[in-house]
Amino acid sequence: MFAVKSVIATIIIVTIFSKVTTEKCEQIKIGNEYYKRQLIATIDGYPSGIVIDPRTEHIFFILHKKNYTKGIYLLRHGSLGIKELPVSDDIIGQCVGVDVVNNIIYIGTNQGLLTYDYSRTEITAERPIGDDDVRSIFIDKVDNQMYITTGVNHEIFRFINGSAAVKRYDRIPKAYNFVLDTKGNAFYEYVDGKLYFFSSDLYEPIQYKGFTRELKYVLRLSRSDEAIVAVKGSLFRLTTSSILPVKIGQLGFKITGMAFDHRNNIIIGTKGKIYRFRPIDTNDPCPPDDYFMSGI
Repeated sequence: MFAVKSVIATIIIVTIFSKVTTEKCEQIKIGNEYYKRQLIATIDGYPSGIVIDPRTEHIFFILHKKNYTKGIYLLRHGSLGIKELPVSDDIIGQCVGVDVVNNIIYIGTNQGLLTYDYSRTEITAERPIGDDDVRSIFIDKVDNQMYITTGVNHEIFRFINGSAAVKRYDRIPKAYNFVLDTKGNAFYEYVDGKLYFFSSDLYEPIQYKGFTRELKYVLRLSRSDEAIVAVKGSLFRLTTSSILPVKIGQLGFKITGMAFDHRNNIIIGTKGKIYRFRPIDTNDPCPPDDYFMSGI
């Protein structure tokens, strides 16, 4: 009788411990992995255009408040503060690109490209490409070529051999968002508000099905070279083998920004918050929280 009671008590203790551990870890399944969500910043507004510098793990993002853009901000890894980049008042910062190979951080603005380093108190160095309205920056991992989308028509240009000369990228004439994987496949949101892929094996783009064009997409390449798109509160994987996106996660809040770092973490922005989703190691099912959390 005593042995039976002892076994029952052990089962109850284990059940309670498992429940507490599960609740503490807040495990969220994305794809085939489980992640722990960690709040790393609170902000007054919502972030978009999130970019991570893999050399420092610093995070850049654009802060929006209601109907206007407040500026580009820097969240230093391990810091308790968030800093606004010192872009001139007559210039609007619109995107960030990190050229790791050449050790350059580019800031895309409504008046061209600027360069930034962490020691500067102001941004003054301009790349001589005229007064282009730079809306987004993408740097190809294969050949380190930089692409920009410009103006209200969102035309795409590619820099030639690291020079200041640019050439129109005719394969994708216009796009709001676009990424190229290491196989040369292009994934993009066209100006008609629909998602497409242009396989390196095909001669014309193919439209994905299942989304309405009124939605806003956040499109990024994952660490494993997969095109991932965030739509409202869901994450989808895009492939060139199907016109149907594959749902891989549901986060429960509207996603406004997304980036993947070199540690396979996912940085997610939403109204008022920036989260880090960290993979859970089976040998360490409940990784510790970071000791810092920033706010503005």
